[in-house]
Amino acid sequence: MNKKIIIFTVLLTNITFAYALPVEVRVTSEISESRKSSESLASMSIEALHERGLEKDAAQKKVLKSLKHGEHLSHIMAQNIMKHFDEIEHNDIVSHISDAALFGKSVDLSSYEHLISFAQKTKKMVLDQGSLEKLEKISLENKRFVNLA
Repeated sequence: MNKKIIIFTVLLTNITFAYALPVEVRVTSEISESRKSSESLASMSIEALHERGLEKDAAQKKVLKSLKHGEHLSHIMAQNIMKHFDEIEHNDIVSHISDAALFGKSVDLSSYEHLISFAQKTKKMVLDQGSLEKLEKISLENKRFVNLA
């Protein structure tokens, strides 16, 4: 009888602990996954600018300068956006970043206003009340990523 109680207590404690720190655990695993990905958001944006006629070095400087939170954290934030919206694809975000970098604008994927602007430019997405609430939630999650990184 005592063994069953101990096992149940240990399992309950582990489950409780697993839900106590979901953001930190998720951020850590997403950071390691983003570093493992073969083609990052920044490299694809650099390639897009290079295909438009910019030299690789100039394209790289522009893209890295435009990403407010750096290459890895921006990649994690982009993954978070795509997780919540099936309409948004990786290419949409790459196009947005390369356009912003070309014109010297900053890309802040943790800003609610920036996410709304991005969503409005995406032809596939309709901004209704539910979408705006999702964008707000994504913005808050991405801000937590910034605070934890």
